[in-house]
Amino acid sequence: MDEFLRTRVTGAFERRVASALDRLVPQSERVLIACSGGPDSTATLVAVARSERSVVVAHFDHRMRSEAESEADREAVASLAAQLDAPLVAGRGSGDARSEDDARTERYRWLASAAAESGVTACVTGHTLDDQAETVLLRLTRGASLTGAAGMAESAPWPVGATSNLRVVRPLLAISRADVERYLEALGLTAREDPSNADPAWARNRIRHHVIPELRALNPRASESLAAFAERARADDAALEEWAQAVLASASRLVDGGIELDRAALRVLPTAVATRVLRAAAARLGIALESSHLEAMHQALGRRGSMVALPRATLHVTATAVVIEAARTLDAPMPGA
Repeated sequence: MDEFLRTRVTGAFERRVASALDRLVPQSERVLIACSGGPDSTATLVAVARSERSVVVAHFDHRMRSEAESEADREAVASLAAQLDAPLVAGRGSGDARSEDDARTERYRWLASAAAESGVTACVTGHTLDDQAETVLLRLTRGASLTGAAGMAESAPWPVGATSNLRVVRPLLAISRADVERYLEALGLTAREDPSNADPAWARNRIRHHVIPELRALNPRASESLAAFAERARADDAALEEWAQAVLASASRLVDGGIELDRAALRVLPTAVATRVLRAAAARLGIALESSHLEAMHQALGRRGSMVALPRATLHVTATAVVIEAARTLDAPMPGA
């Protein structure tokens, strides 16, 4: 048994984490916990390990800090894993990441391999309610759709690479960073601090240290409000997606070289649903579309004879149908072939 303190504060926090995780992953399943050594992931590791689950600890060094700092992080995580009697796997990045997205992609690719080696299908991360609020703001400033505005889900498909059976789960997504700090204090545990979290070169840091404080001056519960907005956006997005899938099932058919949709059925739909139908139809052909493609496709619905060039495909409109025809290649069979 670990030697960390047990109090009413630690017990309440751990019950919240365990309750959330139990909704996401069967209690009998082993999970991989991504732990950098920072406050959020450290709290996640201790709380999940104390839930009597079988866990594997995964630590990834991005190689974006000094060797001494990176080694201190690794040793802190290794010590914590040992105290919790949990096995540790460690990896290192290339050191070539030039953006937050680059670093994230490299980390998730390694975590996927660590999960495969450990025989787990769920990787637990320490994303909190505050991370959710920051994510919503960051995506909105980049012109996100309703799907993007929904932020992070408690359980989601793996975000990088073809890992269909692996999911990322976030049991702390309804828990604030302040609650995490209170939990660590109650444990008598000091987590590592990454100096890069204060670097204004990273967009998320500018939102965290400048935008969020300004919003909290207007509303002390701004982060909670943003997280609640994300939940509502997720529910609305899911409803629109369900509608679109029903239309796709009833108003489309595979044809030689592509997919054909009922033009009249599409034209009476709200734009938000019609564009989802078009996106899903293209996805059946293995074609990923940008928002600009979807806008052009939707506008074309009203013009008989119109055509839209798409990535590796073409949309053309007849009197009664909208046809998405995939480009033919010598080495790629057509869908249904």
